[in-house]
Amino acid sequence: MNKAFEYLRGAIPDGDPNINSGGTKNLADIATIFANIAIIIGFGLATIAIAYSFVMFITGGGDPKSVQKAKRALTWGIIGLLVSAGAWGVKYVFFNLLGIGDLS
Repeated sequence: MNKAFEYLRGAIPDGDPNINSGGTKNLADIATIFANIAIIIGFGLATIAIAYSFVMFITGGGDPKSVQKAKRALTWGIIGLLVSAGAWGVKYVFFNLLGIGDLS
């Protein structure tokens, strides 16, 4: 090993490589992780859209165009929440029918 990188020798443990480190094992685990991440991102974006619509409504000063934009943003934020909740429900039902379940 190059002496310049000798200090990195302790960064990698010398443990048993057969020990389960919590990594993914199969395609079902990868699908579960992907679905969970997509749903979390959906909920997050919908929450941000709702918060943004409230800020637009407050800072709009009663301007009808600004209020209309805020209502539209609120509508899309609520639709995003409903779609994310529906996706979570579909994931739950679909994965349970396939016997995948959620990650433990």
